[in-house]
Amino acid sequence: MEPVAIKRKNNLMLFLLIIFLFTAISFGATNAAFMVTQNIYHGVTVEGVPVGGLTIQEAERRLRTHFGERLKHPLIELVYENNKWEITASQIDFSIDTASLARKAYQVGRRGGILQRLRERYLAIYHSYTLPLEISYNHEKLQAVVTKIAKEVNRDAQNASLAQHKGGVTITPEIIGLKVNVAQTVADIVSKMNRSLPVRSELAVEKVVPPILAQDLVAIDGIIAAYTTQFDPRDENRTQNIQLAAKSINGVLVRPGQVFSFNAHVGPRLAENGYREAPVFVDGRLSTDWGGGVCQVSSTLYNAVLLADLGIEERTAHFRPPGYVPLGQDATVADNQLDFKFRNTTANNIYLTTEVTGNQLTVYIFGKRMPNSPEIRIITADKQILEPKTVIKQDPTLEMGKEVIESEGQKGYQVTTYRIKLRNGQEIAREFLASDEYNPVDRLIRVGTKTSPKEPSK
Repeated sequence: MEPVAIKRKNNLMLFLLIIFLFTAISFGATNAAFMVTQNIYHGVTVEGVPVGGLTIQEAERRLRTHFGERLKHPLIELVYENNKWEITASQIDFSIDTASLARKAYQVGRRGGILQRLRERYLAIYHSYTLPLEISYNHEKLQAVVTKIAKEVNRDAQNASLAQHKGGVTITPEIIGLKVNVAQTVADIVSKMNRSLPVRSELAVEKVVPPILAQDLVAIDGIIAAYTTQFDPRDENRTQNIQLAAKSINGVLVRPGQVFSFNAHVGPRLAENGYREAPVFVDGRLSTDWGGGVCQVSSTLYNAVLLADLGIEERTAHFRPPGYVPLGQDATVADNQLDFKFRNTTANNIYLTTEVTGNQLTVYIFGKRMPNSPEIRIITADKQILEPKTVIKQDPTLEMGKEVIESEGQKGYQVTTYRIKLRNGQEIAREFLASDEYNPVDRLIRVGTKTSPKEPSK
């Protein structure tokens, strides 16, 4: 190595050694000063408030004054978009333990082993030593305040919807829902409160996308099938049940290949869901039960589905034929037992709507109208009448030989149903749907067996 380079290297090392010695002497002198002072070491701060050189009592007074002024103003500012909400210290019972902070400030550089004390003194001298706040607040009150604010922001998501309009359809776009994550918002506030005051924090808002978007409806251009049945609006309980069930399937989108379940959309027919007791057939006899009338909605839907040429996945006939649809075209349902299901066998989305006006229930099926679609008809064949049996029942309360007709009985039926397709009036396809049997109700006659007491012989 050249002598000049060696000389430069030695000079550099000597320079660094001098700097180190001066630093060590300076730190040693300062550290010695630390050792004799009874005040808080210089360089110690509490959340930006310098307390170095003060006694514990002086530090507590300074902190109490400083934070007391701060707490006169709003403690927390929550923001979301162009809105803001302020939370004061009194609303959440917020306080700062200034006495404890002053004591801990005094302990900086005096606690722990020699290495810890030297490290804390070094940091205080050259970088400042900052103590975190010691806060107290009512977590339940903070959560309650945030929950109240959340109610102003929360917004239910709404599906895009579709309605008929002048031979076509109109689409109402979806509404994206908003849901404030209260737990996350509170956690963010607490994290910031522990570091500095006042706090400015964003509401943790989650967007809720509804199941049906406007883009799901753009290919739908009209009604592909509809069916109407009638009911007696004077029967208020049954009418209420029909309205509730119809509302449950109103605005439902069924995608290609998807199976629609009536029970899944309508839910249990219980009083807590608004359903009432109304006449129903149970084991062939007229009775009352919760949700009476719901089967009229499922049967009306079944006929609309048949006319839309959709696939039937599950369908059960009533024990007795109802009067609101033709024989063999009913679909009964029962909670957790019998369901009506169909599959969207088209290449496009379909959309269900219902309408209850006056004494009529109508189910509409919207979809993509295809040119040259065949005409759909539902027909019955092989209809047979099943005569009721006559059952004689002895009655010891009636006079001997006297007859009373307790029940006239009802005829039963056997019927086969087909879905046929017509083009230009000519049948081009025939699909078997079901063979249903509606059992007859026996004719019941009570015959008296009571005998008159014999008169005593004279």
